[in-house]
Parts: sequence; C-alpha cells; structure tokens
Amino acid sequence: MKRFLAVSAALLLLCSCGQGDRTKVSYPDSDNTHTESCENSEDTHVFPESGSETLSEVSSETDAEKEEDMRWKLFDEIYPKLDANDGKLLNYAHNSQIKIEGFIKNGQANPPVSDLMLGKSRFADVGCEVIAAYNYLLYMGKDPDLAKLTLDFEKNALFSSDGSLGSNPRKISGLFKAMEIDFEKLYKADDVQTALAEGKPVIFAFHIGDNVFSGIHTVFAVREDGVNYVYNRYNSSKDAEEFSGIEDIIKKKSLFIIGYTEK
Repeated sequence: MKRFLAVSAALLLLCSCGQGDRTKVSYPDSDNTHTESCENSEDTHVFPESGSETLSEVSSETDAEKEEDMRWKLFDEIYPKLDANDGKLLNYAHNSQIKIEGFIKNGQANPPVSDLMLGKSRFADVGCEVIAAYNYLLYMGKDPDLAKLTLDFEKNALFSSDGSLGSNPRKISGLFKAMEIDFEKLYKADDVQTALAEGKPVIFAFHIGDNVFSGIHTVFAVREDGVNYVYNRYNSSKDAEEFSGIEDIIKKKSLFIIGYTEK
C-alpha cells in the first residue's frame, strides 16, 4: 500500500508538470544530469502517506509528535560535515547566487524563487514548506538566509532524498525548537482562524484536493489592518492574496494537516 501511494504520488506530480522553463543541475554523485520541468499551476507537490496513516487533521499532540520530534540540525552543524560530493553543497552554492529580499508573497513558480533547488527538484514544484518557514521567521524578526534554510530542510525534512515529494510540514516544529523560537501547534482548521483573529502569524498545511490522498500545500498567513493575507497561495500567484476565512483555502476542514503560530 505504501509503495502504491508513493508511486501514485510521483505519477501525480509528473502529470501536473508541463513544458515550462527547465533548470538543469549536474550532481557530482549522479551519472547524468537531472532535469525538472513544471508549468505554473494552482497547486503544488504531492503528499505521500506517512507510516500507516495519512497526514490529515490530528486529534492530539501525541499523534503529531510521532512525526516531528526528531532533533533538527541547523546549518552551522550540517555544513562542515558534508562530503565534497554531496549534492547539498552544489545546491547551496547555486541557491546562494539567487538573491531573495524580504517576504516571498508571490507564488513559488515565479522567479527568482522558482529556480532555487531542493534536493534535485526546483522550488517551483516543491518549495512551499521552506518558503512558509522563511516567511514566518522573517515576520518573527529573524534574519533567515534562504539558501541555508533550504539546506536545513534537505537534511532534516525531505520525504525523499531527491526532494521530489517536498518536505514534511510536521517537521517544522523541529526547526523552531532548534532556533529556540516559542511556538504553538495548531491541530484543527478552526485554530488557524482563531490565531489570525488574535493577530498572530500562522503557518498551515493542507491537502489541496478532495481527499487525504491528494497533494498538499503549506502557506504562511497573517492578518493586517483587519484583512487576512496568505502568501504563496498558488504557484502562479503574483502577490499575497486576501481571504476571509479558512474555508476559502481548504475545501474541507478534515483536509487540514498541521499548523503553527506564536505563543
């Protein structure tokens, strides 16, 4: 069953890709050049099954922490130990050349963020968790380096080593713990609405289709001047987008996966 879901996820991702701009990166530990291609689309990467259960809305902290309580290693610990042939080094060198300033409000399929690499995949396809975490850290007054943060996710949170299935949003709590950032986990879609109404920033992940076997998207959202804004709403979004309630974004509340906000 797990193999079927993983293969299905990969097939769905391939089906979502068109003949957009192509980025080629040669990895020193690979026999050939890996090519990723994806058209701007409204939705992002596919979320595989984790363990014996799908990562849909959970009812308790105990259930969720089975996924994310591993110790998160930060860049300063990871980088010195990387082998010279590790593809993460190549990605870091590539990503460091792409300058990102301020919040990433537009969709991940827009340049320059679209050309960042996560594993062997472009951000255009799988970068939403990193982007959401980056925006949250920036909002909290940190000064995140997106290239370093991406390497952190490559080491700690990928579903597959090539990055094609994106990152596990439940692992983001490990990042916050490692950075000593106080946070609160959100287990229900209504909790996101409550946090926003209180003026708190949020990250939340959800299934984009009609069931828990569909792809996922992870976003950052904030309330400003009485209006809710979500960043990177769709891959093709040109700016942050307004929304009135969580039901504008998630088709069913049962498709909510996990969220985070400040304490």
